Amino acid sequence: MNRKIFWLSTATLLISLVVGHAAAQAQSTYAGTVTASQIASTGSLGLWMKHLNCHDGADCARRLVQAGGKYVLVTPKGVYELSDQRKAEQFAGMRVTVSGTLDSPKKTIEVAEIQLYNSPAVSASLQ
Repeated sequence: MNRKIFWLSTATLLISLVVGHAAAQAQSTYAGTVTASQIASTGSLGLWMKHLNCHDGADCARRLVQAGGKYVLVTPKGVYELSDQRKAEQFAGMRVTVSGTLDSPKKTIEVAEIQLYNSPAVSASLQ
């Protein structure tokens, strides 16, 4: 009898963990601006435009990523590295919505889709 209770409890715990993990991995939509990690870390596009003689934010972001930076999403709540750098490159310097899964400890978003920002129907979590 005790053995049955043990295995039933263990199975219930494992199912709870799997369901909890799946819920934590749910996709959301986040709004922000795509730029280079160097711009986000300094908080000053003007500095980089002057230093690199860029035409605009997109030009600076592309140059900085070519020099070793990463594309990131800058939101009012933080800066998050985007997993799909090729998709992000198409939106350098633009305000976008990113659909994907946030990994808070790593401060990254596993990108499913990126679109130009045009809707107020975005998750409040990172706006």
